[in-house]
Amino acid sequence: MYDQSVLPVPLPARFLQHEDWRWGYFTNADGAKLRAGWADPRPRSTIRATAITLPGFGGFAEQWFELHADLLARGIAVRHLDWRGQGGSDRYLDNGHQMHSHGYGRDVRDLHAFVSRFIEVNLDHPIFFVAHSMGAHIAMRYLAEHPEAVSAAFLTAPMLQIKAEKAPPAVVAQVARAMTATGFGERYLLGHSDWWFREHYPVEESRLSQDPVRYRVAQLYYRLDPSLRIGGGTWRWLHETFRSIHYLRQPRVLNDVSTPVYIASAGQDVIVDSAAHVRAAQHLPNCIVEAYPDAKHDMWMEHDSIRAPLLAALDQFIAEKAGVR
Repeated sequence: MYDQSVLPVPLPARFLQHEDWRWGYFTNADGAKLRAGWADPRPRSTIRATAITLPGFGGFAEQWFELHADLLARGIAVRHLDWRGQGGSDRYLDNGHQMHSHGYGRDVRDLHAFVSRFIEVNLDHPIFFVAHSMGAHIAMRYLAEHPEAVSAAFLTAPMLQIKAEKAPPAVVAQVARAMTATGFGERYLLGHSDWWFREHYPVEESRLSQDPVRYRVAQLYYRLDPSLRIGGGTWRWLHETFRSIHYLRQPRVLNDVSTPVYIASAGQDVIVDSAAHVRAAQHLPNCIVEAYPDAKHDMWMEHDSIRAPLLAALDQFIAEKAGVR
């Protein structure tokens, strides 16, 4: 367990590791070690389904311990993957604070390896994705290639287009491509730097959550465990992100995602473009898009007034679409 004495305020118990949580690792095709975590409801005879949880940019298992406990309480087993380059998985660069990428196709391949190795014991129950932002993007790409792999996918704020603040996304994509091509791919994006702890960080300044406690959970875990820290993205990461967005938004790719999909779209999102969710749904064969007008981007870390309806939507969706009884 982590020594919380270094924190300005301790983490409430609901954000701490569940007593049944276990850690493991596997080596991907590139020789990188990826971290996985899992837990099953007690007793195992009460398992109703298995949720594969997939975080967004910089996300990690500890940040979702509260969500994992919610799922376990519902009789749902949890299998979690930390993507290459973040969380407890190997990084791409010597500076572990830098979020980098060698292409999202590798992440799709890593997800397939994870599903193959960590889900086989629960194949007699429905399996579904719970994925956020960048993780939801990768999940959709995976489903286009493996439409029968899971019964359903519950996606929060999927990264189907980035919301650029100072220029149109197409212009930002051109700049990222040029910076990568000219040898600056491993450098931070403008305004990004190594992570540092802001002891006085009011919730009003958060771009991700409005909850007065949850908005700080990821930052507190960063303080507790330096190996988890992400400061920002590189130009290559941004270039690969735009390349993957261009690929995924093609109708022929979206048409291949026959798996039932629920998209929770955050109305106050300043990270991804929520309008892209509606556009994508027009080409997804079996998709529900529901707007949460008051939500910021990190929906599972939002206030209870947003999070409770989100959990209720999850319950209804997996019952109707994944056959979870």
